[in-house]
Amino acid sequence: MSTRTDDEAEAHPLRDRRPPFDDRTWTSVAGIAIVALSSLLLIISDVSPAVTFAIILAIAVAVGFAHLRIERSRDRAVSKQLRRSAARAQQSDRELQTLKMSAEQATLALTKMRDGVIMLSPLHEILVINPWARRLLVLSSEGDLRGRRFREVVRIPELVQAVDAAFGGTTPQKLMLEIVDGVDTRPVKVRVDRVTPDDETNLLMTLRDETESQQIESIRREFIANLSHEIKTPLSAIKGYAETVELAIADDPEAAIHFMSQIRGQCVRLERLVADMMQLARAQSGRSNLNLTTVSLANVVAESLRSYRPVAEAHSIEICVDEHLGRPADGDPVEKEMGSDRHPFQSMDDVHVMADHEAVLTIVNNLVGNAVRYTPQGGRVRLSCRRAEDRWILSVSDTGVGIAADEQKRIFERFYRGERGRESSTQGTGIGLSIVKNLTAALGGEVRLESSPGKGATFDVSLPAATVEPPHAKS
Repeated sequence: MSTRTDDEAEAHPLRDRRPPFDDRTWTSVAGIAIVALSSLLLIISDVSPAVTFAIILAIAVAVGFAHLRIERSRDRAVSKQLRRSAARAQQSDRELQTLKMSAEQATLALTKMRDGVIMLSPLHEILVINPWARRLLVLSSEGDLRGRRFREVVRIPELVQAVDAAFGGTTPQKLMLEIVDGVDTRPVKVRVDRVTPDDETNLLMTLRDETESQQIESIRREFIANLSHEIKTPLSAIKGYAETVELAIADDPEAAIHFMSQIRGQCVRLERLVADMMQLARAQSGRSNLNLTTVSLANVVAESLRSYRPVAEAHSIEICVDEHLGRPADGDPVEKEMGSDRHPFQSMDDVHVMADHEAVLTIVNNLVGNAVRYTPQGGRVRLSCRRAEDRWILSVSDTGVGIAADEQKRIFERFYRGERGRESSTQGTGIGLSIVKNLTAALGGEVRLESSPGKGATFDVSLPAATVEPPHAKS
């Protein structure tokens, strides 16, 4: 004979359907019992019906008030409990929203950052991988890689070995890879570290594209080499000339004077190099102390041509000037040269820019100097100007050897001379165009180059226009 346990008895379906007895039920039962008992006692005793009815009514009202107080007390407790539950729900919702926002921000940061990030589980499964890691490892941007084993996705032996070594306890793992992407090879710096969240040993792998860093390092090395060459060349010449002067000063005074002149020229070259380097450093650092004011481009062009016109004439190079730049606002007229015709003319429209006078003069001097330097004998240099919305664009063109397309990307680098610079017999500091670019940017302008081999070069410098009243319009 089987016996029923207490658990089985409690689980009986009929017993489970018993109505629960709460405070309200017990209050009602007690009230009814009190009223019934009081009514019975009053009926048995010698009390008039009116008094009996009044007593029974009073007892019923008292029981009702007691029941009402219990109901109100219960309602207050329930209301208080509901408020607490609502407050807890609101707090949980706020915490959930905060966690959601943090997760979205972390995902956005991983997506936008320019370093590759990969997180691996103890089973070598990919937990996290951002788009930049896919790009650096030449992986498809489609499909979810999470949950897949690392060695199944990445087939680079050095990386797989680094992951195995890191899980084995040897961290951090650092290595430099050359990853082939189509026809290009990209240098990638990799670091693998162990992280232990929740008592699990995961791996964090970071990948960084070192292409730009290596380019900067290459430019730095080239800059140092070029600077050393630019300084060593005049110093060697000065030393040689000085030794010659020392030997010839007694026997051949005229030769000594000639070599002294050469020494002076090399000293001037060094001085110009140092001055240009200092000016370039100030322009690049933003400490040029620019004094922005209204500057007449006609005045600046006239001042520059006073220095370079004799050099151009000595090499039979023709300088042509646009009529917009024909007459300075407060100086001698610039001559317009077309073929054999030479005559002064009146500017049709004064050109004024909002800039620093010395900075603009430096820009024009470097552009005109380069144009004259790299234009062969019998060639032409032209200065023109045109308006483009709120800017004036100064163009300096020459009929020189031109600049190849692959060299134009580097022509504004310090000491980069290009093919035409190496073939030219004239010598410059090699940083003039870099100064032009940085000073133009400091003035809020832009410089552009158009050129092709054998067809010369055109440099366009755009500067903010200044609205002024032309001198001839004043009463």
